[in-house]
Amino acid sequence: HPYPGYQVPFSRAIRERADLPTAAVGLITEPEHADSIVAGGDADAVLLGRELLRHPYWVQDAARALRKEIDWRPQYLRAKR
Repeated sequence: HPYPGYQVPFSRAIRERADLPTAAVGLITEPEHADSIVAGGDADAVLLGRELLRHPYWVQDAARALRKEIDWRPQYLRAKR
């Protein structure tokens, strides 16, 4: 059965061997997990699929949980909560 981050090792292997930017996928739902993947050099980005369908404010809530600022484009400031 797949587990959170089960595809991350593939991202890291491609990143190291091909010297290309990669993105990690695969049941990544927790902000801390996503942050550790990028911070640890396993991927350059994390892509969220179903989690964003279930939780459209995931990015804002993750930034709040990780105490990080998001750069908001002026046209989106009215949507900030």
